Amino acid sequence: MMKEKKKTAGGEYCFLQEAVREQGLEKHSLSVKRIIHVIVLAFAFGVVASVAFWKVQDILGERDARIYRANLLKNTGNTQEKQAGFAKRSDEYKIAAYEDYWKRIAQIGIQCNKSVVSVGEVHTESWYQKNQKGDEVQSGLVFKRKGNVLYILTQLSSMVEKKVLQVEFADGTKAAAELVDVDRNTEIAVLCVDGKDISKSVMKKVEEMDFTQYAAELSPKLSDRILLFGSPNGLMKSVMLGNIVNADLSVQTVDKNLSVYATDVAYTEGGNGFAADVEGRIVGIITDSYQDVTGETNWSFVSVTDIAATAQAIVDHKQAAYLGIRGKDAGDNDGVYVTEVALKSPAYHGGIRVADRIYSIDGNRIGDMKDLSLCLSTHEQGDRLKIRLCRESGSSKKHRTVKITLD
Repeated sequence: MMKEKKKTAGGEYCFLQEAVREQGLEKHSLSVKRIIHVIVLAFAFGVVASVAFWKVQDILGERDARIYRANLLKNTGNTQEKQAGFAKRSDEYKIAAYEDYWKRIAQIGIQCNKSVVSVGEVHTESWYQKNQKGDEVQSGLVFKRKGNVLYILTQLSSMVEKKVLQVEFADGTKAAAELVDVDRNTEIAVLCVDGKDISKSVMKKVEEMDFTQYAAELSPKLSDRILLFGSPNGLMKSVMLGNIVNADLSVQTVDKNLSVYATDVAYTEGGNGFAADVEGRIVGIITDSYQDVTGETNWSFVSVTDIAATAQAIVDHKQAAYLGIRGKDAGDNDGVYVTEVALKSPAYHGGIRVADRIYSIDGNRIGDMKDLSLCLSTHEQGDRLKIRLCRESGSSKKHRTVKITLD
């Protein structure tokens, strides 16, 4: 019994051991399966998550790109609006500046015309004898006031020399004018009007432009803006704006060389007047006498520097000293080369001849024609000068001194 029990017990134990052993294997197998399942799930989740992340990134990237493009377009639009606004403001500024410039030019023209008068002749014939072609009128410029007398600069013309003259002021007041003197070199004439013939109110309105005070300081240059006023297109009190297109022209006249400036303002036959810079200063008197030098299509003007001393001498009732030569600069500030000597002139009687080179007067160096003109402007008729000159004969040079009494 005992043995069987033992056996039975042993058999049972064996069974139990096997049962226990199988459960352990199953448990181990289950753990492995779970681990594998977890790994598979993790892998699948990773794949799904990666795909989802990739898709989300694409979506977010497209969204960011849309936002960026929208902002870029917005900023570009703002920039273009700003640029357009700036361009608009810039254009408005340019237009305003242009209009201000022309207003200033117009004011200068108005101011200059306050000194302009009409110069015409006094008719003594009856109305039916009057010339049907109309009156000859030219512009004049009030440039000096001495006491109660007004001095008027105008162009030299047959009317000025031979007619009984009168001037007309801006308000229509007319007054008799008297010819003081003329200068044929510069082709200017100076008239005078007695203030007794004009009301006090008119005299107060008249403004003189005294160019003799600053003429020596002016030196117009190429491309400078200038205003022609007076009657440049034949219409009194007209104003024309232009530019200097040639500032290197020179014309030989007796005892001086005139500086002449060509402009791009169209020439009008019968026109006359004066030239001013954009600061309202007189720079010259317009002329058509030197068209062989300046051209026939546009106006030119003689420099105010060349007419100021002459006009002042006429006002002071001084006779300009006369030597009687024409010349040109010898070059290198080395004197004046004589190109012409007028017959019976002081220069001719004193022994000056063509091709002589004048380099000194009364011990003062003469470098060019301007020096010669300036020297003569300080003398009067009857003055006696000692002139040093050089005369070439072949390869030899002879220096001599001649004594000349000016007319």
